[in-house]
Amino acid sequence: MNQWVEESTKYRREEEPLMLDLVFTKKPEPPPSIHYLSPMGRSDHVTLELEILEEDGIRFRDDYKKEMKLCRN
Repeated sequence: MNQWVEESTKYRREEEPLMLDLVFTKKPEPPPSIHYLSPMGRSDHVTLELEILEEDGIRFRDDYKKEMKLCRN
């Protein structure tokens, strides 16, 4: 197991900021690119956007979009 999230992900008024415990991935090599975005709505959790590349350089996210297009046809 690897800890990829390195910044606090939960902020609540007077409480100490907390970090997300786990992000489950499948073969995360090389390490994912993580973007910490603004919370959605009234949430006290930041939004995490992860981009994970397979060893051969194919993006999981791009492959998913291609599969979705094929399913619609």
